[in-house]
Amino acid sequence: MRAKLTQAVVSKIQSGQTDLSIIDSTLAGFELRIRSSGSKIWSYRYRAADGRQRRLVLGKYPGVTAAEARQLALAAAGDVARGIDVMTRRLQVREEVARKKQNTVRAFLATRYEPWAMAHLRTGAFQIKRIKADFKDWLDKPMSDINTWLVEGWRKRQRESGNQPVTVNRNLQRLQALLSKAVQWKVIERHPFAGLKPLKYDRSGRVRYLSVEEELRLREALVKRESELRDARNRFNRWRQARGRELLPSRSDEFVDHLRPIVLLALNTGLRRSEIFNLCWKDIDLSAKWLTVVGATAKSGQTRRLPLNAEAFAILNGWQKQYGVSRSDARVFPGATGNRLTTITTAWRGLAKLANLSNFRFHDLRHHFASRMVQSSIDLNVVRELLGHSDIAMVLRYAHLSPDHLESAVEKVSRSLYG
Repeated sequence: MRAKLTQAVVSKIQSGQTDLSIIDSTLAGFELRIRSSGSKIWSYRYRAADGRQRRLVLGKYPGVTAAEARQLALAAAGDVARGIDVMTRRLQVREEVARKKQNTVRAFLATRYEPWAMAHLRTGAFQIKRIKADFKDWLDKPMSDINTWLVEGWRKRQRESGNQPVTVNRNLQRLQALLSKAVQWKVIERHPFAGLKPLKYDRSGRVRYLSVEEELRLREALVKRESELRDARNRFNRWRQARGRELLPSRSDEFVDHLRPIVLLALNTGLRRSEIFNLCWKDIDLSAKWLTVVGATAKSGQTRRLPLNAEAFAILNGWQKQYGVSRSDARVFPGATGNRLTTITTAWRGLAKLANLSNFRFHDLRHHFASRMVQSSIDLNVVRELLGHSDIAMVLRYAHLSPDHLESAVEKVSRSLYG
């Protein structure tokens, strides 16, 4: 059936028991297909370069009017006249849309990066969590659509919210690593951050260490805290005894809990908190006075051995005698259930307050250890080895603490000028 397909004509056509096609009498290939269900579909038929006839669906009536459908058919006819296979192009566009949908940050995380990170990165779960939190507005964005302009805006907002440049760089590095894997695995063609430079920051960093007076206050606070806990237990037991209740174990051992040995061990070894939490008794050789940080639990991924000085040895020896060792793979400082200890934040904050230490974190005990070594004229490369840094650059932040290192340099210039 042929007719000029106008709005008036199409609106009057009723569906029958079988499908019906009406071919436009003025534009070759333009047609309206009417289903027995009543739906009306615009289409354009054409012959492709391979000689096969194809039908391009233009839309449904009345969502697409007769005039709109005619314009779409005219545009398709023009493309066909220029040698373009409109059906193939539409399929390519759809495939590209589908590919972009599959290649969003969220999809790549779920299907490729997260399984890899959990299997190969020691802190894989943490890295994934941070990416999802720091870039939550980009999770449904195709990775290829992320560009340096977006990053600059993100960095600006991060700085305005109070984050320091080093923190912004670190957060962005996680996403950069994800995108690098996407390039490596040929999910995207190029890295969206190619040529992007990190924010500049003071590479000397924050070096907070204890003065002689502060270290003395910290040590006194450790003892005072344990004394207060013992007194509190004794008072509580007297209260229970007066009421005929079973008494709790008295706190008469050398250590009340794990806080004092952990803090003193950090002061004498420079171990990270996570490295202390991961320590097992098989990693400690008290007879040889050595401690081993296993590469699998170290931040650098490299195993290192540290000698135990007199205080570190006494602490570990006393702690072992107090609690005993059931198995060689038992944690040195287990949590309440015997598994890995996860936090000492509340206890540490209470201790810092008792010692009247301001702006001093647990991690600063590591800075204190390094600073004292440098002040004692220990070679920076030795300090690097003990701290477990792969690069000397991380240790250079302590160089200014070396005794008279600036004064002696300036004095050499003076002697060269004035003999």
